[in-house]
Amino acid sequence: METTKKSGKRPPVKKAQPVQPKRRVPGASAKKTPQKAPHVKARKNAPVQEQVRVTPEVVYLAPKPFSRNRLILRLATVVAVVLALFVGLSLFFKVETIQISGCEQYTAYQVQQASELNVGDQLLTFSRAKASGKIISALPYVKTVRIGIRLPDTVLIEVVETKVTYQVEDTAGAQWLMDSDGKIVGRMTNGDIKHTKVLGFVIEPGQVGQMAVAHQEPQTETNGEGNLLPVTVTQAQKLQMAVKIAQCLEVNGIIGQAANLDVSNLYEIQLWYEDKFQILIGDSSRLEYKINYISTLIDQLLEESAYATGLIDLTDPDYITYQSFTG
Repeated sequence: METTKKSGKRPPVKKAQPVQPKRRVPGASAKKTPQKAPHVKARKNAPVQEQVRVTPEVVYLAPKPFSRNRLILRLATVVAVVLALFVGLSLFFKVETIQISGCEQYTAYQVQQASELNVGDQLLTFSRAKASGKIISALPYVKTVRIGIRLPDTVLIEVVETKVTYQVEDTAGAQWLMDSDGKIVGRMTNGDIKHTKVLGFVIEPGQVGQMAVAHQEPQTETNGEGNLLPVTVTQAQKLQMAVKIAQCLEVNGIIGQAANLDVSNLYEIQLWYEDKFQILIGDSSRLEYKINYISTLIDQLLEESAYATGLIDLTDPDYITYQSFTG
């Protein structure tokens, strides 16, 4: 085995050469190594940065100049359309048939003449309200009018006439017929049948078809000092009460059976049912109930005896009494 002899000399050491820095060439850009951004841990409840909205720019355009010719053209177009519609209605929708129903006091011819509506008139352009007003004004017994149309050429007129009238007297002593609305429908003649006579006031001489007006005498009563006493109940109030009672009578079917109605004292109103029952109504409190009770009670009395007659006292609606005239 070969051995190496160790000598006491150290081996030579090489000296490190100094590193020469690289020269930067003019015009050449040095490359930079991108550095990673340090990791930042998100904090809880950190405010979120709002996004900025970019509003588009508003562009303003100059308005178009006013054109008179364009306006005239539009107006002419509208006028032409309206004229075309009017001509079409005039040519194709005319009155050919007039049907009238509900007449008793008057004939269909009288109703047509009063309406002033004739065959050949324009169907869709005539005034139905004006025609109804003419009928009611010319024919006093007509209470209401309803006018309709049925295409292509028919007009329907339905009238409701006054069936019950009441006899009232004017300041000259003349007798007039009044309906339950207070309208004068005619003057009584010797040949007229009997009507319910209304007592307690007189009316002004009126015209047929007009509302009745109660005549009010000048106040003459004075107190101890010579001053005129105020009027507590006017004649107009008596007329209104008579009209209200007449309407209640008709609603309850008491049509024509009432001989007379006396409203001379509005606290002691009286009514005669034919010549059999005198009815004390009292004041106007609970008037509808009292009139309704009259109809029911009289039907019961006449069912028990066709010759029943007596006094019915409705002054106190809670304590109604009946006393027979025959005992």
